[in-house]
Amino acid sequence: MLVMVIPVFGAQPKCKGNPKVIGACYSVHGRLTRGADTMGLWLWPVGTKRMLGVTSGPTLDDADTPIWPSNLKFNSGNEAIYGDFEVCPFTPERKGAMRMVCIESASNLVVKR
Repeated sequence: MLVMVIPVFGAQPKCKGNPKVIGACYSVHGRLTRGADTMGLWLWPVGTKRMLGVTSGPTLDDADTPIWPSNLKFNSGNEAIYGDFEVCPFTPERKGAMRMVCIESASNLVVKR
């Protein structure tokens, strides 16, 4: 029996169930913005002094291809998207260090300029 596997090009990598995820996924109410440096997407959980980096893995090199749902769209660089986000962690939470996450889902979205 011959089994062929055909890769699906352009398929979005998964967040929940990703082998790089190190802990349980959790929900945050936050603000998603575009970054201007090595981190392309920032997620600020409202009411905290923390920033989450949206990536596809545990290192800064993974920031080039963040995992996030297709219903999140920026029309310009100066927008912020507020909403409820389900995130999955790639790195442990440590004081003074940014936690790397992917976004599994987003709901109740409001775009502000």
